[in-house]
Amino acid sequence: MSAAKKKIFYNRVRRTCLKHGIDIIYDGSPGAIFGVQLVKDGSVMFADNSSTNRPLNIDWESMHKKITEDGYKGGVK
Repeated sequence: MSAAKKKIFYNRVRRTCLKHGIDIIYDGSPGAIFGVQLVKDGSVMFADNSSTNRPLNIDWESMHKKITEDGYKGGVK
């Protein structure tokens, strides 16, 4: 996935999470993220973790599809 496409879906996920009160929790430092979770009211809605010792290539598009399927649409611009 290109960097521009990744940024588009990251922004969509971030805005939707902001609107609906979903927390985005990262595991690792900003340069090396090994996991990401979307948490709503204490329960994990979506999680993506690295199975190797390498930083995670986060698939923001699949994350966006998952939260849209769960009924969370729209976002703050």
